[in-house]
Amino acid sequence: MIRKPVGAIIGLLMLVIFLGACAPRERRFPATISTPFPHDFLESGADASWWACRFKISWPPGAEVDWAVDLLLAHAVVGPVLREQAGKLSWWRFHRRAAYDETGHQFSFLFYANSSLSAGVMEAIRESRVLQEALANRVVEKIVFDDPNEPRHPEIEALSDPRWTRELQRHWPSYIMGVSSLWLGLIDDFVEDAPARHDNFFELLETYRRAKEAITTIWQEEGQHAFLHHLNAIFGYEALTIRNRITF
Repeated sequence: MIRKPVGAIIGLLMLVIFLGACAPRERRFPATISTPFPHDFLESGADASWWACRFKISWPPGAEVDWAVDLLLAHAVVGPVLREQAGKLSWWRFHRRAAYDETGHQFSFLFYANSSLSAGVMEAIRESRVLQEALANRVVEKIVFDDPNEPRHPEIEALSDPRWTRELQRHWPSYIMGVSSLWLGLIDDFVEDAPARHDNFFELLETYRRAKEAITTIWQEEGQHAFLHHLNAIFGYEALTIRNRITF
């Protein structure tokens, strides 16, 4: 029988442990996304259209906006559906807003697909356990889904800002889908397996609040170079006209 030195065995075990520790966690969202040109949209079907799933989030008078709820909805509610269906959607994106008006704090998931696929996407979102808990705990007040039997927005530019040039409206969906995918990936990095393993809804929400703080730090400390500088570079470092004072 061949005897191996104890030191060699220990060294081998340490190497295995080290390699296991360094192995990257399996990504739950694809690093690549499809970005078809607008003239490719006809492949989605004759009844292809933009569809919206809008979540009205509780915002009591005098309270701060709880932006972490947006992260929870994007990652724990819409995220699982995107993992299954993103490859079938021509375009998709998130929209976030909060203002002192009738709409209030609202998170939206917008996507472009045919009627049959849109019905399945909406049903999967409606059945989300996390969403049902958010509704039961009055964190989300209501959800409004477009009717999948009524495709009302077949034009690619239909939900872009109508004040923009038509060319910009038509290509905006590809840009904002990339931004939405990046943001969703950052959330995924900071919450790991929280949605699948949670037992307490409010503890889960706290996980997303911590993720929000971490992502806000990235935006504040790295956004100028990573986002604004490189976007400016794509357009040849040309000067940008700022007409109004705004808060980003």
